[in-house]
Amino acid sequence: MKISAVLLLSVLIVLPGIMEADSGSRKGAMLRSIVLPGWGQMHLGHSTRGIVFISLDVLTWAGVGLSYLEGTFNRDDYRWLAASEAGLSVSGRSSDFLDDMSDFDSSTEFNDYIHRLARYYYPDDPDAQRNYYESHALYGSDSWNWSSDAARNQFADRLRDSRQWFRRSMYIAAFAMVNRVVSVIDASLLDERRPGVYTSLSFPEYHDFSSVRFSIGARF
Repeated sequence: MKISAVLLLSVLIVLPGIMEADSGSRKGAMLRSIVLPGWGQMHLGHSTRGIVFISLDVLTWAGVGLSYLEGTFNRDDYRWLAASEAGLSVSGRSSDFLDDMSDFDSSTEFNDYIHRLARYYYPDDPDAQRNYYESHALYGSDSWNWSSDAARNQFADRLRDSRQWFRRSMYIAAFAMVNRVVSVIDASLLDERRPGVYTSLSFPEYHDFSSVRFSIGARF
């Protein structure tokens, strides 16, 4: 997956900086959070915040793995259905080709549809009709014939499910990257000795409780 490759590359880039960063430094915390969200917070002594970020990262990548596995299982299912019920291997086929297989009972039916389209697009030009048909029709090693409507519908369901699971794995992986960025920003705002986000409560006028003052802020 592209996101995983980018993540691995970023880890390899920042590792030397982590090794050179001073213990307890904000820079070292930020670099650690790039490698593992929450590590930087724990490096500065903010264990609870660190555990939250690390837990989110673990759960997120577990979701990526499970979604990818579901996508793979459904992909294997629709490939098997195509080979056993339609007589065609679809490994490496384009998305458009797979969509055509899920919509038409056979390549013959699909070619009839292409022929009708050619006549519709070029009603007065037989040569253009022929060229359109020859460039879009599927035959020979691209031909198929489903054994039943049930098999074709099952293929369409597995194809749809596989795409959805792979899409989900990408979305979840994107969230993992967002969690990493948030962790780095959070680590940059934390004080090496005190919590980065602080609150205070005071009574400027000792005998007047209506003068209570509450403030919240962040140390940079």
